[in-house]
Amino acid sequence: MEINNLNSHINNVNAQNGSLGKIASGQKINQASDDAASLSISDSLQLQRSDLSQSLQNLNQGIALTRIASGGLEHQQEILGEIKEKLLQANTDTTSDEGKDILKQEVLKLTEQFQNIAQTTTFADKKLITPEGTNTTLDIATADETISVDIPNTGQIANELTTLIGATDFGTGDIAAIIDRVDQASSQVSEVQADFGSTENQLQSSARNSITAEVNIARANSSLTDIDFGKEITDFSKANILTQIGYLVSTQANAAQEQNVKLLV
Repeated sequence: MEINNLNSHINNVNAQNGSLGKIASGQKINQASDDAASLSISDSLQLQRSDLSQSLQNLNQGIALTRIASGGLEHQQEILGEIKEKLLQANTDTTSDEGKDILKQEVLKLTEQFQNIAQTTTFADKKLITPEGTNTTLDIATADETISVDIPNTGQIANELTTLIGATDFGTGDIAAIIDRVDQASSQVSEVQADFGSTENQLQSSARNSITAEVNIARANSSLTDIDFGKEITDFSKANILTQIGYLVSTQANAAQEQNVKLLV
């Protein structure tokens, strides 16, 4: 009888400690013995969630990359607009030869600015609108796919414009031909801007999908591992009461034994 009471008391104490541990951690699986199968599933879900989290970080960096590139292209587009404006001013007989020479130097300065943007628009030391060596793409990797970002060569536009402008006498040369090349360059930059915009949309879509998947996995994992606080508090209270009763019964039994011993003596 005493052994049964002792075993019952130990079970109550273990149940009390188990409930207390779950309440403290907020998890109903704190070790493999709690639920080995659910723990294995939870570990797999946690791994998937970790992969998705890293994928989302990569995608966010990719979005930042495309926006930086788009910003550089926007500045180049503005410079092309300024270049065309000055070329139109130089391509009229109402502008003096001296004025045309000054405009030519200003246009050359603008092409230098255009080239500078092409060379300095970077992300993590990677050039975004002018290739570096043979590298013409940047890859954004996720758990399920790799999205490639094409690197245009706007630096070449600057080189061509610089050569064309430098070889043209603004007093007697064909400025209209330079204006045509600037218009072509503007169209090229617009196409590249559209490509980066499309890539950004693709990255944002993948990011939204990753967020949705991560939330769903978190919910699934929560259903496996998160405790029902109400149930655990009830179980803890029940085990605590039974433990206290066990202590009381044990104390009374010991007192009765002592009394019997005294009577025998």
